[in-house]
Amino acid sequence: MREEIRNILVASVPLVKGEVWEPSAAGPKMPKPSLILREGPQETSEPYAAFTSLYEVWPYVKRTTFKQVDAVSKEVIVALHQKRFDVGGVPHYVEYVGTASEDIVDEEWDALTRGLRFQVYSLAWLMHTPVEPDPVSALQVWSTKRFPTLQLDPTLWSPSDSQPALYWRVEATKKVEPMNWGAWITMQLNGHVIAPDVSVRRQFVDRVTRKLAIDQNTRMTDKSKMRFLSVSADDGYDPFRQGQIKIEVQFGVLREAEVHPFLKHVYFDSERGGEVHVD
Repeated sequence: MREEIRNILVASVPLVKGEVWEPSAAGPKMPKPSLILREGPQETSEPYAAFTSLYEVWPYVKRTTFKQVDAVSKEVIVALHQKRFDVGGVPHYVEYVGTASEDIVDEEWDALTRGLRFQVYSLAWLMHTPVEPDPVSALQVWSTKRFPTLQLDPTLWSPSDSQPALYWRVEATKKVEPMNWGAWITMQLNGHVIAPDVSVRRQFVDRVTRKLAIDQNTRMTDKSKMRFLSVSADDGYDPFRQGQIKIEVQFGVLREAEVHPFLKHVYFDSERGGEVHVD
């Protein structure tokens, strides 16, 4: 991940001309302006193995004016804020979360600097593999019918205020009830409403929640019914980790049909007391 972020900075911050350093290699003699990239602690508190990492980018310029720090900082923020990139096939998303320090005059390095903080979210939960009949696919189809203006395909990832995104994932299997024909499965799914503007996110969290409550069910790919048992929402939840909408659904899965070989020829052997033989 560090190397991918470094590559983005090298390609997208022209003022530093590729000078992106690690803390262990940086020093007073490094060219200026330049950037120092630091990795902070990683959080892994979510049950579905998503995590967040904190990164700091420190622009260093010659000891002249902080306007130069401002200029480099602006390019860094434009390069990283609200950008998505993949690491080993797993999508990640970056948000600028503020400064890591006030303006600093580094006497030893004869330079000016200010730290910038970025939160990097692992979006591994977007990598969903359908298992038919699939509840995530069913909610994606439902969302397409009810909210055609939303961006629903996580592989495209382009949420904006004019076209927010709604992504669904499985949170947990709550209960399984075996039946003679198969089983009833109760699962919790979480919906992530993503848009840069918080007010836009809140608006669509409310609209999606109300429509789920009214519809009460949808059809799966095998034409069976998936019922919405309960729906709740909290627009204060992190859209990149918890997801703001929680829905409990129930659907049925059938046993696989047993395959029996066809009987080719059946006859009675009268000489053996009427035994039945199959060829």
